[in-house]
Amino acid sequence: MTGMSDQPERFLILCVDRDDDLGAKTKLQTPVVGRDAALAAATKLVMADPEEADANTIFAAIKKHDELMAKGTACEVALVCGDVRRGFDADRRVGIEIQSVVKDSNYTGIVLVSDGGEDEQVIPIIQSFKPIVSVQRVTVKHSQRVEETYQILGRYLRMLVFDPHYSRWALGVPGLIFILAGILIVSGHSLDAELATLLILGGAFFIRGFSIDRTVAGMLQRGPTGYMRLFSMVTSVLVVIVAIFTGYSSMVSHVCSTVSGAPSCLQQEAGQLISGSLDLVWVGIAIYATGALLSHIARESIRWRRDGFVLVMLALSYLPVWTFSQFLIEGTAESTVLLISYILLSLAAIFALTTAIYPRVRTKGIPEKE
Repeated sequence: MTGMSDQPERFLILCVDRDDDLGAKTKLQTPVVGRDAALAAATKLVMADPEEADANTIFAAIKKHDELMAKGTACEVALVCGDVRRGFDADRRVGIEIQSVVKDSNYTGIVLVSDGGEDEQVIPIIQSFKPIVSVQRVTVKHSQRVEETYQILGRYLRMLVFDPHYSRWALGVPGLIFILAGILIVSGHSLDAELATLLILGGAFFIRGFSIDRTVAGMLQRGPTGYMRLFSMVTSVLVVIVAIFTGYSSMVSHVCSTVSGAPSCLQQEAGQLISGSLDLVWVGIAIYATGALLSHIARESIRWRRDGFVLVMLALSYLPVWTFSQFLIEGTAESTVLLISYILLSLAAIFALTTAIYPRVRTKGIPEKE
């Protein structure tokens, strides 16, 4: 019996068109085997699309064939294609066509001619039939780096369109803006459309920037206690917004005092803003802290003590802040003395709580999620 080492070498010069540009643009059937058939296919492809990189790859394979034949090395040229849908369908067809090319021919190995990119993803499939003895990469001016860049961009674009985690922000928010802006423009409120666009974009950036959506989702996963926290958070935000408008109304309606020795108008307006919104702001913060307190009590978490401490601190800081607003409005010596007194008393109470009570009620390194 003649051994394998006694057989003459014969190589298959293989081109792979994984996305089937040849079939899509020329309607030729593959596999294409033989120099003349490959030359005709490359010519037809380049006539159909002069910028097609796969045509240059086929011409490079024909050139490699001629070079090896000139050196006395037996070889043949073949072109196989995949599928325009890429993925499994493309790889499966490539495997079937390679098998049909090599099954009746005793090739020593395969010389793969490729323009890089995704065509080289089929190397493991080729090696399952015959060993690859050489890879020749054809570099066209626009081929490898630009093609890889387009593949990466395409992957991210598909992620933005089809991944719900990203599409809700990449498509949902702009879609809402376009719909609302279109309705307002049609109804003759073009200025309102610009305002609505700013509000929606600002709200989306704010929610995503501070991970509010994830925080809310985490709360809802906790069941009743999570709903309690969410309700208190939404309520407190609404109350604080109302407080800001109330303080602004108080500031706008205030008549600046021009009496000699009175604070400047800017200082008086700042005081009115703080004084007018203080009560509701404190109520809003207290609502949120109370919701957290009740939630932790329901979960039997030791963190409820910390929430109670926050409420005490909130109560102690009310008078100093209120006195500070009166100081800005009046600027009298009495308000100054009162402000200093309240600050000192509050600091003393806070110091006493911090040193005597807080060390006993704080959570000591308990790895518990909020």
